[in-house]
Amino acid sequence: MVTRESEPEYSRCGLPYAFSGTVSNLEALISHPPSFYESVNKIRLLLKTECTRLRPDKKAIEITDIQTGARKELLYDTLVIATGALPTLPPIRGVDKSGVFVIRTLDDIRALTRYTEACGKSVTIIGAGLIGMEMGEALTKKGFQVTVVEMLPEILPAILDADVACIVRERAERHGIRILRSTTVSEILGGERVIGIVVRDQTIRAEAVIVATRVKPNVKLAREAGVEIGEAGGILVDDRMSTNLSDVYAAGDCVETRCAITGRRLLIQLATTAVRQGLVAGANAAGGSETYAPSTGVAITKLFGLEVACAGLTSDAARSLGLSPISARVTASTRLPYMPDAKDVTVKLLCNPENRRLIGAQIVGEEDASWRANFASLAMQTKLTVDEFKRMETCYAPPLAPVWDPLTLATHALERKLEASAKAR
Repeated sequence: MVTRESEPEYSRCGLPYAFSGTVSNLEALISHPPSFYESVNKIRLLLKTECTRLRPDKKAIEITDIQTGARKELLYDTLVIATGALPTLPPIRGVDKSGVFVIRTLDDIRALTRYTEACGKSVTIIGAGLIGMEMGEALTKKGFQVTVVEMLPEILPAILDADVACIVRERAERHGIRILRSTTVSEILGGERVIGIVVRDQTIRAEAVIVATRVKPNVKLAREAGVEIGEAGGILVDDRMSTNLSDVYAAGDCVETRCAITGRRLLIQLATTAVRQGLVAGANAAGGSETYAPSTGVAITKLFGLEVACAGLTSDAARSLGLSPISARVTASTRLPYMPDAKDVTVKLLCNPENRRLIGAQIVGEEDASWRANFASLAMQTKLTVDEFKRMETCYAPPLAPVWDPLTLATHALERKLEASAKAR
């Protein structure tokens, strides 16, 4: 196992929580010490080692020790490419200044921590996706003044429709985050250090800038070796995670994943997707016969006390694929309203009116968003229609769950809209 990083496998998803102090220290994110790999799993772990070339003609890889510069060649019987993704820097003047950060590795958080301890208390985040908003919350917890700049009309555009995302945005704003939507940063100001940004011909103070725009698949080595790259920019694999090259597999953020809704290959760069793909690729590389099912991209985060979950397509994503989704949104209690700890949750469901199948779900509330998203994900994977999904039986007890779950209520509302749409035609 070859990695250019100083530590073995760790939780990238935990980086914002380690920065905020929710997790006691960065080292807590590391799954196992280096000794574990050799002593327990008989894995030879090469840290601080960079793979510089793949040689499928020789069934070999070329590697370089980053510390010493020593080069050597490693032979393989089978190879798994898990090179992940790389952050992208937008073409903004001044983006190369000291004080501009991306969030991808433990070292990124270490550098940001050192820098912010010595600078002022104003930080701008470019991009209001999952990482941008999670880092916004982390910075707020540490007492920073945070401005988030998003070029699209609403936050979390890849996972939520605007009428659901606004619930999260309003909560974030109540916690002190300034969010500028439909806005771009035209320049990052400063000499050796960042002092501000320019948006809408106005200057906003910022002692540090975090770029949290989308990441791109890290496929340079694979492409140079002749591995086929798909239209979305990731490595093309089949359901066994095999590439077009013999005995070469790939998994994780560097590959394209087949969408369970549309059948198309997309970039679904999630930890849950990566680890399941890695399991399949590793098993097959060792002589097994595992397959990876198409993904719904089911995901969840927690922001300012709100659980934010999704599965499948957003309305914009569906329309971009030529679909005309019908949707329904309800807000209902997770318990009977007379219970003292009852909480509201908002559920939005989308379906394809042509076949009445569920194609998207968005859930925002203070509790239990995860299992509702998982239920919806299962419905999409099994291609249930709205009519079938509404018959889902759910448990009930006043202190735990209502007679009609919000997910079921949303499904009934969606069915009514489907019927109305059919009559209008």
